Amino acid sequence: MNLFTDSKLVYEGRKSLHSELEIRQLLEITGDKINSFIQFYQTYDGVFFPKQAMMFRHLFYSVEKADWDKIEIGFFLKIEDIITNRKLLLEEDKELECFVKTHIPFADDGCGNDVWIEISTGIIKAFYHEYSIEEGLIEIAPNFNDFCSSLENWTLK
Repeated sequence: MNLFTDSKLVYEGRKSLHSELEIRQLLEITGDKINSFIQFYQTYDGVFFPKQAMMFRHLFYSVEKADWDKIEIGFFLKIEDIITNRKLLLEEDKELECFVKTHIPFADDGCGNDVWIEISTGIIKAFYHEYSIEEGLIEIAPNFNDFCSSLENWTLK
């Protein structure tokens, strides 16, 4: 399953060996709001964007001049790395416990800032660690399909 609709987007996907059931169990997914995410991870267990990818929030949300619009993506995490990241965050920061239990980190901007999917709704969010969760968490796409289809090669825009 390839959700990247920009034919010029350069990426390298790592072949997945995970079944739907394994993904659901490993990531503790019970609902059906993120089925496209699960299907994607049945195809790819991580993706690297050699030219860096980006997307723009204004495609989905109204964005004010001072708001974040351009979101950069360096790679999608492997399932193993998703599990490790969630575990580390739960051990290190008790304030994030509720958030980590209801969201899955699946991408990174290459600078340690994560992109998350909310398990119950499928909404995609970016979290900038330099800020508190209240200031650094922003919705960037309404769902995984829209997020993936909005990705393009990074350019200076």
